[in-house]
Amino acid sequence: MQPSPYTPGEIAPEVFGREQILEDIRRDLAFIIVEPRFVGRIQVFAGPRGVGKTSLLRAAQADAAAKGFDTLWVTAGDGPLLGALVEALEEVSSTWQGSLVDALRTLITSAKVEVAGVSVSGTAPRTSPETGSQGRRLQKLLAAAGEAAQERSRGLVLFIDEIQSADADGIKALAYAWQHMQSEQRDLPMAAYTAGLSHTQDVVTDAVSFAERFGYQHLHNLTHAQASNALDSLAAAKGVRWSAEALEAALGFAGGYPYFMQVIGDEAWRAAGFPGPGTVLEVPQVEAAGEGFNQMRQTFFRARWKKATPAEARMLRAMAATGEAVGDRPVKRSAIAEAMGRESNDLSMARRSLLDKGLIDTSSYGYLEFTAPGFAEFVRGL
Repeated sequence: MQPSPYTPGEIAPEVFGREQILEDIRRDLAFIIVEPRFVGRIQVFAGPRGVGKTSLLRAAQADAAAKGFDTLWVTAGDGPLLGALVEALEEVSSTWQGSLVDALRTLITSAKVEVAGVSVSGTAPRTSPETGSQGRRLQKLLAAAGEAAQERSRGLVLFIDEIQSADADGIKALAYAWQHMQSEQRDLPMAAYTAGLSHTQDVVTDAVSFAERFGYQHLHNLTHAQASNALDSLAAAKGVRWSAEALEAALGFAGGYPYFMQVIGDEAWRAAGFPGPGTVLEVPQVEAAGEGFNQMRQTFFRARWKKATPAEARMLRAMAATGEAVGDRPVKRSAIAEAMGRESNDLSMARRSLLDKGLIDTSSYGYLEFTAPGFAEFVRGL
C-alpha cells in the first residue's frame, strides 16, 4: 500500500503544464546571479481558482531558495498589504546577520507605525499617511531589505499570492515603490512575482494608472497532453501506471481542470486500494472513483452557486443557456446580455463580482466561460 500522490485541496507537490513559466523565472534568477540587477517588471500570474497559481508560486519560491536567494512570501487580503509586507520582512529577517541588518530592523520597527499605520505595541492605530508617502516609505524598507539580503545571499525575491484581494492603497504603494527602485536601486538583486484571480489586471488598473507596466500571464486549464502527463507522471513516481483506457476515462472526468484532476486521481487511487509498485490502474477503478468524484463535484458546484447574488445568478443562468448552443465553449458577453434583455455594459458589475468569486473567467476579449468544467450543466439543471 502507498499513499496517494494526488493531493486535492493541498499545494501540489509538482506543477504540470507551467514548465515554460517556471523556466522563465529560473532564467531571470540566473541572470541576476550573473549580473546583480533589479527586475523592474512585477510579474502577475492570473487565472481562476483551482488552476494551480499558488502551487506555481511555491514552486518558483523553492527554485529561488535553491539558487541561494532569500524569499519573502505574502498572502494578500488579511489586512492591509503594507502591513503584511512589514510582518513578512520582520519574520524572514529575524535570523539574519550582517552589518546592514540592524538598520533594516530599525526601519521595520518604524514601518510598523508609518507604513502599516499601526503602533508598535498594537494599541492606538494611526491615521495612514497618503499613498505617495507610503510608496516612498515602502521603497526605503524594501531597498534596505534587498541590501541586507545581498550581503548574505544572492538577493531578495518577493512573492505575493491572492494579489487581487489586496487593498488599493497597498497595491498603489507597491507599484510606486517598485517604479522608483527601477531607477534608484537598479543594481539591487530583487524580483517580484505575484498571482491572482482572472480580473487581477482590472484590480491593479483601478489602483494605479501605470498597471500596464506589470507583466500579466493568464493561466487556463491544462491541455489534454498536459493533463495526461500530470496524472501519469505522479503515478509513475510510485511505480504505478494507468492503462490507456483508464487514463482517458479519468481525463474525461477532469476536463483539464487541475483541481478535478487531483480529485479523480485520488479517488481512483483509493478505489485501487492504495496500490503498490507494479500495479496498473484500470477502467473499473476509474468507474468506481466516479461516484466519489461526482459527489464532490455536486458539493463543489452547490457551494459556488450559493456565492452568487440573485442578479449574478440570473447572469449565470443566461450564460449557461447561451453556452449550450456552442457546446459550452466561451460565449460572447453581448450574447449573454441579449439573452437577459440587457445592454452589454449593464453586466459590468455582475461580471466583476463573478470574476472576483472565481465562478467565471475571461477566455479572451469579450468572451466569458465558467471556470470549472460541468458547471454550466449544473446551472441548467437547477
